[in-house]
Amino acid sequence: MAGKKKKKKTDTVTLPGTGITDNTFDPRIQAIPSYQSTDEGGVNYKLYRGYMVTAFPKGHSGRYYILNFLYNPSTVQVSHGIDAANQVMPAYTRSDQDSGTPLIAAGGTLSFSLLFDRSYEMSDPSQWNTIEGTYGVMADIHVLYNLCGINMKQQVWSSATSSDAASSQTGDVIGIMQMNPCWVHFNQARHLFSDKLPNLSRMSYFGYLNSLDIQYTHFTQRMTPVRCAVGVSMQLMSTAGWV
Repeated sequence: MAGKKKKKKTDTVTLPGTGITDNTFDPRIQAIPSYQSTDEGGVNYKLYRGYMVTAFPKGHSGRYYILNFLYNPSTVQVSHGIDAANQVMPAYTRSDQDSGTPLIAAGGTLSFSLLFDRSYEMSDPSQWNTIEGTYGVMADIHVLYNLCGINMKQQVWSSATSSDAASSQTGDVIGIMQMNPCWVHFNQARHLFSDKLPNLSRMSYFGYLNSLDIQYTHFTQRMTPVRCAVGVSMQLMSTAGWV
């Protein structure tokens, strides 16, 4: 990757929901020694970095957003619990006539923290005409906002009045966090048993983001954020019907 030339993005970030769909990093900040362990075939594997990606119902497609991690989180916290009011019973207790797929939260939460650093892009004059060299870590946050729908336009309707029986559209707004399903992949299984474990056991989680905590730390003289920390909380869901 260090030998590849950085591609210039031409997508605009001024139109909500239609800006950059992924984030790439300067090769110099990724100069971490390769992971030297080998599999049985003698193939070397470099350090694997996690990512988040848009999920779609089976049979449907749309615009994918991918948030690549610059650094993997130092801790990943997963909690599981049972909600008696919305509980899925084991298969052997269900009636044979019940062939439906429950579409409810999976009774679990995921939380982790990420760090982003655009020091190289912001200090390199040759990259000042790129998205990252112009907006710093706002480019990464832009992709994150796309993932959870904050950058997507939402129609706003006024309340019905006595003179107007139906509500009327008043315009479009952005900034509303939505329940957009996505995948979070921390691990890439590379052994012969990679197909024996389900997604959760392989640290691949599915659900929607329900909380973001963004802290901008370093800035340029124009108040462009160069570094930031992001705390992510996710409500886990069943993967049935999603890819």
